[in-house]
Amino acid sequence: MDASSGDVYAMITLAKTKLANLALFFFLLAASLPLQASTVTHVSVDIRGIDGRLLDNVNAYLQIANLDPERRYVNYQIRYLHRKAAAEIKAALQPFGYYQVDVDSRLTATDDGRWQASYQVTLNEPVTFAQTQWQIDGEGRDDEILQKLLANNKIEPGDTLIHSRYESIKSALLRQAIQRGYQNAHYKQAQITVDTERNSADLEVIFDTGPRYFFGELTVVDSHLDADLIRRYARFKQGAPYLNSELSRLQVDLGNSDYFSQVTIRSDWQNADSNQQVPVNVETQANEQTQYRYGIGYGTDTGVRLTAGLDRRWVNKQGHQFRSQLQLAQYESQATAIYHVPGKKPQMDYQQYRAEIGDKENDSLDSRLYQLQALDVYTYARWQREYNISLLREDFRIGDERDSSSFFVPGMEWRYLNADDRINVSNGWRLTLGLRGAAESVLSETNLLQGYAELKTVWSLTEHWRLLSRVEIGASYTDNFDVLPPSLRFFAGGDNSVRGYAYEQLGPKDDSGAVTGGKYLAVASAELDYRFADNWRVALFTDIGNSMIEPNQALKQSVGFGFRWISPVGAIRLDLAQAIDEPGDPWRLHFTLGSDL
Repeated sequence: MDASSGDVYAMITLAKTKLANLALFFFLLAASLPLQASTVTHVSVDIRGIDGRLLDNVNAYLQIANLDPERRYVNYQIRYLHRKAAAEIKAALQPFGYYQVDVDSRLTATDDGRWQASYQVTLNEPVTFAQTQWQIDGEGRDDEILQKLLANNKIEPGDTLIHSRYESIKSALLRQAIQRGYQNAHYKQAQITVDTERNSADLEVIFDTGPRYFFGELTVVDSHLDADLIRRYARFKQGAPYLNSELSRLQVDLGNSDYFSQVTIRSDWQNADSNQQVPVNVETQANEQTQYRYGIGYGTDTGVRLTAGLDRRWVNKQGHQFRSQLQLAQYESQATAIYHVPGKKPQMDYQQYRAEIGDKENDSLDSRLYQLQALDVYTYARWQREYNISLLREDFRIGDERDSSSFFVPGMEWRYLNADDRINVSNGWRLTLGLRGAAESVLSETNLLQGYAELKTVWSLTEHWRLLSRVEIGASYTDNFDVLPPSLRFFAGGDNSVRGYAYEQLGPKDDSGAVTGGKYLAVASAELDYRFADNWRVALFTDIGNSMIEPNQALKQSVGFGFRWISPVGAIRLDLAQAIDEPGDPWRLHFTLGSDL
């Protein structure tokens, strides 16, 4: 029986398929054979006409450019990969919008078994978008954040087709929607249609956010602390729009509280109610209740110091804490006990009750301070407000004069911080304003009204240069300055004041030459630093200031330079400063650790 023409065509097609499969089998078999010769095949690949990301992508796609340099390939394998190279180059360039690419391919062999593969690439014009449609459906169609993201990033007609940009916008939109509580968000339509004849593309994206979810009840599972305390850490209320960022903040706040060794927060999507409210469960593991701290350090203001502390991370289920520390240092020692009560927003608001014994000694004075203090701290926006009351007694010697004073000092302080990073600041500023006073009729030696202010700024001028500045002022009104203890007087000089002078050794002096402190304070500083390595800066600075009995007295200036190592806990600074207003222009070394603000 004669076969029909259709049967013959089918037989021929089947035969071609089998031959192709057989050829591929032998190619793979040959590629897997062990080396029989002592030499390897060397193929040099030269690609011209493209560079940058385009060349990187071609090199990643191109098989002939990624041969194993330790293997020997037979000649037909090299030729086979060379024949495939033009198609691979074109495929590697399509993600960048180049669909009309021409490739001139050349392969030459030398007598010593080496190969040279050359590819001249001509990109021609990229594909551009003719029509683009972006559409948001669902409850998030009017969400300002989603609309803004789309408006700032969406592809417009005339833009070059770059697939990675398209995918990036899609991912960002979906990620932002889920972050904002559109848990069921999905793409109903998302496609690019390329017309190679017109060298253009059409884009159609329909994004359905689905319903928006809200925070449901926050449940605390088996915690050693009162559930109400943990709920107060949440900055969201039941019924508020669901935001993943709020759960992240809660995780961080609970982790920083020191109460817990582990915190797990889960959203119970399966039990969301008909109002799209999602229950949130918080599971915690208790930290060690008692913490012991030991340390050794050095600062040019305090000298060598040893510290030891005992903390009770929680005293009761309401989260009250007890902290204590003993510091023994060359020039300034103290013992402190603090009872801490978390407030309405426990990560920011609190009340504290403190007891302190301090001992200070330098060339001008000796002081023994006994102090009880209560304070209330409340935070709103970037402002922090503190009310405080202190009852203190201080036995002191200034120069040859000894005295003892008691004061009852109520005060208040406002602090503002705006910084891009709390530890290593690129741009930011901090303002502190304070006011305190005492009345002779209320447990005090004399009347006192004292105000002070401090402003610190950090501004990045370029990627490597920063300008840091600091201004500090203070003023006192009192009936009898002589009975004020050192803790209620102003002093200047030291690591964080006018460098080049010893700690609190800049100010009015008595007949014996001892610095007595002043009623007024004025200090300013300007510093320019340069980051010359990832974690290193070099700085030039000048400081000027003094403490004074009258506000019009002369200021003292210093200049200097220093190095900073940027550590995880802040900058470690080593400064060498010269007191240019002193006889002989003496130099002084300063060593400090901490944030720039």
